[in-house]
Amino acid sequence: MIIRHPVPLLTKETKPLLLTKRNTCLVCVDMHNPFSDRNGLLAQRIKAKVLDREFDEYFHLLRLITPNIPRVLDACRSLGVSVAYSCLGYKKGEKPSEFQKATGWEWDLDGPLGGFPHAWRPLPDEPVFSKPAWSALANPKFERWLKDNKFNNVVLMGCYFDFGVRQTAMELNDRGVSSLVITDCSAGTTQFGHDYTFDSISQGLIKLRYTGELLGLFDVMKQQGKVLV
Repeated sequence: MIIRHPVPLLTKETKPLLLTKRNTCLVCVDMHNPFSDRNGLLAQRIKAKVLDREFDEYFHLLRLITPNIPRVLDACRSLGVSVAYSCLGYKKGEKPSEFQKATGWEWDLDGPLGGFPHAWRPLPDEPVFSKPAWSALANPKFERWLKDNKFNNVVLMGCYFDFGVRQTAMELNDRGVSSLVITDCSAGTTQFGHDYTFDSISQGLIKLRYTGELLGLFDVMKQQGKVLV
C-alpha cells in the first residue's frame, strides 16, 4: 500500500524553527507505566484478552526507542532545555475524565501507574502534568506553563506516537506553537500507524528529526546559543 498525502503539495513548506534553550522545551508524552512497562497494566490486559499478536509491533517499536530516550533527556538537561512530562490519567484532587471512563483507563498518577522506567524518570524539578485526553493541551495547566515560560518551540517524544504525540503536535500547531517530533523516540501502536503518522504529520509548524540529528542540532546550540532547523 502506498501512503499518499497530496495536500502538502499545495501548501507552503514548514517554516524554519529557531531553537534556543530559553524558547524551547522537551515534552515527554505518555511515557509512564501503562504505556512503557512491558509487564505493566496494559500489557497485563493484552495477555488476559489474548491480544499479544495485535500488540507485537508496538512492543517491538518500544524496544527500538528505549535506548534513544535517555540520550535525549541527558542532552536537554545538560544544555539547560526545560523538560516536562504529560501523562494520561488524573492526580490527587482531580477526577477521571469522561474519556478515561469511556476507555476504562482511570489511572491514578499518584500511584504505581504514574511511575516511569528508571532511565526515563523526571527529575524533582521537572513538572508532570496529568491529561484527561490524548493531547497534552487538554490540561490547561500545561498550556499555562508554556505561556508563562514563553516557549515557542516544543520538542516531543513518547509512546503511542499515533495518538498522544500526534494530537499534541497538531494542537500546538493550531495555537501557533512550533513542534519538533523525535521520530525514533516515539513508538506507534502499529508499524503502519507509526509510518502513517511519520508521513502525514509534518505540516505547517511541525518538523520531524531523528535522535542523532537532534543531538547534532544541540551541539550547534551549545556553541552558538541558537540553531536554525
